[in-house]
Amino acid sequence: MIPLSSSEVDYPLLRDAYSNSSLETESEVQAWREAPSPGAAMTDGAFVRLPAPRQAAGRTIAETVQARGSTREFSGAAIGADDLSTALWHATRGWRADVPPGLVDLYLSVHAVDGIEPGAYAYHPDAHALELIKRGDFRRESAFLCLDQPLGGMSAATVFFLADLSTLLGTYGNRGYRIANLEAGFIGGRLYLTAYAQRFGATGLTFYDRDVVAFFSPHAAGKDALFVTALGRSIRGPGRSPVPLQINSR
Repeated sequence: MIPLSSSEVDYPLLRDAYSNSSLETESEVQAWREAPSPGAAMTDGAFVRLPAPRQAAGRTIAETVQARGSTREFSGAAIGADDLSTALWHATRGWRADVPPGLVDLYLSVHAVDGIEPGAYAYHPDAHALELIKRGDFRRESAFLCLDQPLGGMSAATVFFLADLSTLLGTYGNRGYRIANLEAGFIGGRLYLTAYAQRFGATGLTFYDRDVVAFFSPHAAGKDALFVTALGRSIRGPGRSPVPLQINSR
């Protein structure tokens, strides 16, 4: 057998996780497909209705894919509410699968979106609206949450993907972890494409899991952080120094 690379590293925990979340029999597949969706309830917070999303952005899918990449530095400049609306709408419309969509919840730290007050929000796809969690300029906090990376704070908005893994594991078994991460990946990829289709940038970031949940709590209490995508205007030409983003404690 030809080795996959000149130097291979084995991760037994990953192999065990794959094995323990696999479906081995026809009855397991049937039970999987018949499992009810946990669903997510609306809450009573202040809601910001987003403008109607664009149905076309003037750039073809081929041009969008060619332009797509990970932004290395954001300018801090604003995007429009219609830009954010379009990105969130098209990223969260679901897809054909043997499990329902809507297992992953999106939380946002909005920094520079014209027409939307800076603050922390939860996104509700069915209502296509943002629920205000707390007001404020959270650029510093958002950068810290993104593993102390300035990109997380210099964006126009940073989107955090959370899921109630306890409920998903109770409903779908070990495979619930797979589908939560799969859905997060789908939404993150679509956010990339909708950003570049509209001629602004996006990047995926790493994060401090527990601190992300704590920042959006009590709304996000009991959930787990899965993924982060930052959206914003890319710097063109020589970069400039971002604002200081130092956090003294976690």
